[in-house]
Amino acid sequence: MIFLTKLDKSKVLVSLDNIKYVEAVPDTLIRFINGDMLIVCEGLAEIAALVEAYKIRCLTAAQTAGNSLNAENSSGGHSAWT
Repeated sequence: MIFLTKLDKSKVLVSLDNIKYVEAVPDTLIRFINGDMLIVCEGLAEIAALVEAYKIRCLTAAQTAGNSLNAENSSGGHSAWT
């Protein structure tokens, strides 16, 4: 999820799973899969950077969790998956 700014300067947390696409018309318009729309202050490039940073954080957390599980299993720890 990423924080964006609505035109009235209020912050909104947006779930990336629900976005259909983002376009500049000339304001940045987010269209959701359920048909809702949201106009935000951030531009396309800034939203793309926020999405990329969010996905990197998610992948890093998943990798860290996987490494912890692997270390536990190799050190003789018990796991529900064994």
